[in-house]
Amino acid sequence: MTAPTLPTFFHVAAWGLSFLALALAARQLPWFKLRGDSEAQHVLFAAILAVCVLRFAVFDRIPGLHLHFLGAGIVCLMFGTAFALWVMGLASLAAALTPAGVWLGLGPDFLACGLIPVLCLHFVRAQVERRFAGNPFVYVFLIAFFGAGAAVLLGQLFKAAVTAALVEGAARDAAMGYVVSAPLMVFGEAFLTGGALALMVAYRPQWVASFEDARWLQKPD
Repeated sequence: MTAPTLPTFFHVAAWGLSFLALALAARQLPWFKLRGDSEAQHVLFAAILAVCVLRFAVFDRIPGLHLHFLGAGIVCLMFGTAFALWVMGLASLAAALTPAGVWLGLGPDFLACGLIPVLCLHFVRAQVERRFAGNPFVYVFLIAFFGAGAAVLLGQLFKAAVTAALVEGAARDAAMGYVVSAPLMVFGEAFLTGGALALMVAYRPQWVASFEDARWLQKPD
């Protein structure tokens, strides 16, 4: 199979967007939440390690496809959008430096596996918080489960669109593969995120920055 390649302009654009997103996120990192809190520091380190490990579980039996779980929804809900972008950036970097590999380069990989899923989850969370009353089930099913599924779906469709439009060589045929595999990836990522957040909300709510008792444990009128 011909090695897949992207036009230079797309790599430049991907790197530019990645640097811009990480620079803006760096200015909003809530470091104060970690100062003097060893538990929070350990949880963040464990989350970074877990997301990096997910990158090694690559489903590569279909030639031309680069499929794996993301964990973007989990870190976004646990630590907020700014921290999530940096965690996903570290995961892409770790994958690039190891046999796990990245999708068509480090910049494009961060867009598809980090920036787009995190921003999608952030958008879903904002819409749910604005339109629905506070309830733990709403949080788990609409934000964690549905939000994570929507995030990975958007990432898959982005990969399919870029592969179909810009990739040179035989790997272009993989575009349909990303579309066909999307339901399985969405289902798996949604259950992974929904299950993890359900357990944390029940037993370790202090680990989930986006789960505020005043908002999600409202008493019925």
